Amino acid sequence: MKKSTLWILLVAILVVAVAIIIIWNPFKSSTGSAVLEGSTFSNTGDSIARDSEGKPYVILFSTTWCPHCIWIKDTFDSLIQEDFASQVNIQHWELDTGDNTITPEIETEVPAEITALYEKYNPQGSIPTFVFGGKYTRVGNGYERQKDLAAEKQDFELVIEKLLE
Repeated sequence: MKKSTLWILLVAILVVAVAIIIIWNPFKSSTGSAVLEGSTFSNTGDSIARDSEGKPYVILFSTTWCPHCIWIKDTFDSLIQEDFASQVNIQHWELDTGDNTITPEIETEVPAEITALYEKYNPQGSIPTFVFGGKYTRVGNGYERQKDLAAEKQDFELVIEKLLE
């Protein structure tokens, strides 16, 4: 094969790869909403979903067998210890067991209104899925490739602060 043909093939592959990255933006929500500034979460444009006490929901949907869920669960669950925990309704639902790991009780079924949030913001059913007030969402972990749990926690805190503004 000639060098010029090889270069043309290489350039064509590069153009296709760039086009795929532009079309498939991993930080774009399924609705095409913009990424929340300084965060890996997407802004859905929806109004904030609140519980009966008026607190915004902050929810992680995971399973017990998913390695990505296992990687993030302790960092997410530690949010219950934060000062703003009294201002938001933090829940972590393991979809395969039906348990909210934040509570001391062992639940066996995810409530219908919580399942509806999961299905609305992640119709593909991927995990982990984060729904912060229904206004900000993310499917997958934002900093797992870098193995940076501190950055994940900072991202969670940033989004919760935006919910509380």
